[in-house]
Amino acid sequence: MCFSAEASFGVAIALLPAGAYCMEAAWRKDRHYFLLAMVPIFFGIQQLCEALVWLGIERAHPETVRVAALTYLGIALAVWPVWIPLATAALEPRVRRKRLLLALAGFGLLFGLVVYLPLAANGGRGVDPTIIGHSIRYDLSVAPVISSFWWWGWLAVYLLAVSVPLIASRNHRLQPLGLAVVLCAIVSYLLFEYAFASVWCFFAAILSMYLTLVLHQAPGQNTENDEPQLQPIPSN
Repeated sequence: MCFSAEASFGVAIALLPAGAYCMEAAWRKDRHYFLLAMVPIFFGIQQLCEALVWLGIERAHPETVRVAALTYLGIALAVWPVWIPLATAALEPRVRRKRLLLALAGFGLLFGLVVYLPLAANGGRGVDPTIIGHSIRYDLSVAPVISSFWWWGWLAVYLLAVSVPLIASRNHRLQPLGLAVVLCAIVSYLLFEYAFASVWCFFAAILSMYLTLVLHQAPGQNTENDEPQLQPIPSN
């Protein structure tokens, strides 16, 4: 399998209109889905950023590489572990489960702070994206937690935050997506451990296309803006 700027651009071009459809469908049918409907848009932007990383490396534009990589990692490390639990919490009618999902979002936020914040504070310098084979390796060792004994625990927090909310969602159509996310994470780590952040997000971006089916099949529930129905006045 070959990853490249063209592959990332291609996925982004497919995801952006798909995301626009999901957002329109969520707004029209059930606005509780709106945060979830934005996921393909974010993945599209993320893949555009990685395409710029590819081009910046190939054309020796270090500033393009630095800014694009920092944005890409910001979505990967700081957005997803918070956004996915919040998006699924918006769908959840049960108070106890909603609180659990919000707690997961809190852990995801903590993950972003301890992993991504040091990268951002350093302006993305030291990340040094490098093409290895047909993948991009990001050096995350700027974040002290990456080289610590507790790194496996933080990685587990990340995977829980981005997969468990989907698997536990009240919408059963989201459960296969959550399982696929876990499977892709395992395969990506086993085969591409040196470029996990790049490869896993590429596969997850493709998986997010599944949300077009979820939103297409979502029942409509928005009634607040419907025109009031005039009732006939009974005659005496």
